[in-house]
Amino acid sequence: MSDKTEKKAGALHSELSIELHTQYAINTWSGRPASGGKPSLIGMPLFFRLISRINRDSLADNPWADLVLVEVESLLETASQQLQKWLNDIDALMAMLPANASVSGGTSTAPLNIGVHSHTPLGYRCVYLLVGFDQLILRVFQAHHYGLMSLKERKAWLHRGSHQIRRIFSVALRYRSHPVTRQDIASDNDIARQSIEQFGELDRAILLGTRRSRFSPPVSAESIKSLNAAFKRQSRKEKAAKQEVQDDQQ
Repeated sequence: MSDKTEKKAGALHSELSIELHTQYAINTWSGRPASGGKPSLIGMPLFFRLISRINRDSLADNPWADLVLVEVESLLETASQQLQKWLNDIDALMAMLPANASVSGGTSTAPLNIGVHSHTPLGYRCVYLLVGFDQLILRVFQAHHYGLMSLKERKAWLHRGSHQIRRIFSVALRYRSHPVTRQDIASDNDIARQSIEQFGELDRAILLGTRRSRFSPPVSAESIKSLNAAFKRQSRKEKAAKQEVQDDQQ
């Protein structure tokens, strides 16, 4: 007697961990509570929660959430490219050492190992940026230690490196969740009007899903259909109003 029991693979499982070697990168990961007149700074775990909430709103067809995901991805791409350029610049600086002098790669004697768990791809991409920042800081300290960079220059490098991550955190932190969908905008209801008043007009490319993060969930086809119909009605009204004005002027 044959076994007709359907066999299925189990859920996929994978773990990611990172090593951070500098206190600057560790502080960026953990954030900072407000104290001594200094404002609080969010860390990576809170960023994970914020970007997950934005992603959930995107799943619920909120176009303002889609806009933020586009902004975060764009900043991540720009920051990654900038970071790689800076790493190349530091490598070129280290190459100024005498030909018969060699320096080993810098590492911490006790790096911090962190398990990373993000519910969104953009969360992981931000972690990769943090790891790159950690490597940049290591090389900056090396360059300063071996007399290839002044203290003032070192401070400037630290600031510009952390700024690349902090501005991504800021975009996620500014987002305000609101129960609005593309269907609301197509219907031009009170929820849509309140959202536009509070958050501003959206670019049509965002509304129609033609400008979208590569990591966003698929846009609702039914919503796009409703929006296109609404835009056509609006266009007809605008043409009729324009024609009426022209007729009155004649």
